[in-house]
Amino acid sequence: MKITKEEAKKNIDEIKKKLLKWSIEYYDNDNPIVDDYAYDSKLLELKKIEKEFPELITKDSPTQIVGGTPSSTFEKTSHTIPMLSLSNAFNDGDLFRFDNQINSINRKYTYFIEPKIDGLSISIKYSSGKLVKAITRGNGLMGENVTENIKQITNIPLTINDKRDIEVRGEIYIPLEIFKEINKKRINNSEKEFANPRNAASGTIRQLNPDIVKERKLKIFVYWAHDYKTKEFLWDTQEETINNLRDLGFPTSPESFKSFDIKEVIQGIKKIEEKRNKLDYEIDGIVIKVNELELCSIIGKTSKFPKWAIAYKFPPNIKETILEDIFQTIGRTGRVTYNAKLKPVKIDGTSVQRATLHNADYINNLDLRVGDTVGIKKAGEIIPKVIYYNESKRLSSFIKWTEDKICNACNNPLYREEGEVDQYCKNKNCPSRIIESLLHFSSRDAMNIEGLSIKQIQKFVELDWIKDVADIYLLKEKKEEILKLEGYKDKSVFNLLSSIEKTKNNDLSRLLFGLGIRHIGKKTAKDIARTFGSIEEIENTSFEFLLEQMDLGEVKAKSIFDFFNSQKNKELLLKIKRVGINPIQNIISIDRSNKFFNKKIVITGKMEDATRNEVIDFFERKGAKITSSLSSATDFLIAGVKPSKNKLDKIKKEKIISVINIKELQ
Repeated sequence: MKITKEEAKKNIDEIKKKLLKWSIEYYDNDNPIVDDYAYDSKLLELKKIEKEFPELITKDSPTQIVGGTPSSTFEKTSHTIPMLSLSNAFNDGDLFRFDNQINSINRKYTYFIEPKIDGLSISIKYSSGKLVKAITRGNGLMGENVTENIKQITNIPLTINDKRDIEVRGEIYIPLEIFKEINKKRINNSEKEFANPRNAASGTIRQLNPDIVKERKLKIFVYWAHDYKTKEFLWDTQEETINNLRDLGFPTSPESFKSFDIKEVIQGIKKIEEKRNKLDYEIDGIVIKVNELELCSIIGKTSKFPKWAIAYKFPPNIKETILEDIFQTIGRTGRVTYNAKLKPVKIDGTSVQRATLHNADYINNLDLRVGDTVGIKKAGEIIPKVIYYNESKRLSSFIKWTEDKICNACNNPLYREEGEVDQYCKNKNCPSRIIESLLHFSSRDAMNIEGLSIKQIQKFVELDWIKDVADIYLLKEKKEEILKLEGYKDKSVFNLLSSIEKTKNNDLSRLLFGLGIRHIGKKTAKDIARTFGSIEEIENTSFEFLLEQMDLGEVKAKSIFDFFNSQKNKELLLKIKRVGINPIQNIISIDRSNKFFNKKIVITGKMEDATRNEVIDFFERKGAKITSSLSSATDFLIAGVKPSKNKLDKIKKEKIISVINIKELQ
């Protein structure tokens, strides 16, 4: 049915508004609120309307824009050659139409096929054989300078045997096994899981601490190269480019290959698709490029897409089932996570009965209702996710879902702070919050109480033996009663109580992290511990000191100040001391008069007598704050052997401390 221009404009405005919101969450906040399938479908709908009414196309249309916007966290850097997106093909017909366009130039050509890695696009520049700069795609014209973080990825060469001004482009990803480990760790710490490997990779690259990048074991596949000064290709074909990049030490996809015509391309796509679930990384399609690079300028490009390449998107492995219920779970901070109870359905060989729905906005964006027939897929081939409802199977009797107002665990009101998408239960005595808090407190990154499982915690809470974290250390008084419980033997009880006892002298940073102070992660807990040295010192500090001297930012500073000034928390901290937890002895006393105390420091180059981690540890022990990028707030640039000239040029000389050995700073 043909629509009027007025109706078309209204539809376009609604779709643009929706796509913009989805894009900001996906690209800028690393928090996708709809699946790629839903986004692509809505974008395709927009393209069809714009094709019928081209006069309604605007510069801000999602069909005309590449990616997201550069973050303010890192230095904004322009691309010498724009990093364009790719147009999409969804079926064989789209591929044949693409081939017809290439064929119209009346030149001999072949294709080169590569898996489309579902990761984070990156541009890396080399000069005189050395890695000098790495920039994220950003909006295609300008990205973020993440050079120090890129250097932590072990399969990216820091030097190459080619002295030309080479820019390589690639896709950063997290291997699926590593992704599983990261999310498992986040669950144990009561942190929000990453939605998929792509967002985990993107969030990791934007970390201010390069050590986190190294810890998460990112990888890269490189797929492109050119001379960034002359803007010319380095080799004649894409096949030669990949082979030469591989010879220079760059990782390239082993699934890439050359095809002589579009029919062979389609056959190759099917072969890769069959291997898809056996790969240790996410791919969401295949990229098809004209192999002969001299033809690229002849074929041309649009403002958003090159015309000589296209991305074939795999149809998602989606199964439909019935949404039987929407229910909430409460984390240790009180954050509400909504979940779907599903009629069991098999996906990739496993039975799925639950799926994440994230938050109320996610449910409302998809307009899900109990009783709906919904599409389920595994995000990252791991976490089941609801991505749509089948409109043709919705009955008029299905009631529109509204977000919960009451916590199901304690019957207290749920709150949503202004500007936040998440709801919270603020009742600190909520059973769910208590159990999750105890689980977090005993986790590996916090107090590391070995052998204290969630089932044990639930049992001890049910018996009213544990009401708060301090009560864990009073379980020794319940030894005889524990032994009477089913499944508890002398040895297991002895091991559990011994494990609890030996954590009494953990570092202060572990205790601070274990207390689950909102917005306070491991690094901030470590900074606070090294600055103050004891619970008493933190209790006696002012909000102004936390905000201005510690430079934590208003949200974190307020969270810490409020926590330690809450009467209930003061009572808990007093109880913690009474049960014998003594975190002071492992904290090194910091001389606050030293020149580095509370100063922001950037490190460049190497020391002859210390590794980078040892240098960082040296400054942290002096109460300094280590950052990866320079800003007007940087107090000192520590320049070791072969420092970055780029960093030296960007800071006042009086702020530069040139050293060869760390002993010079003692």
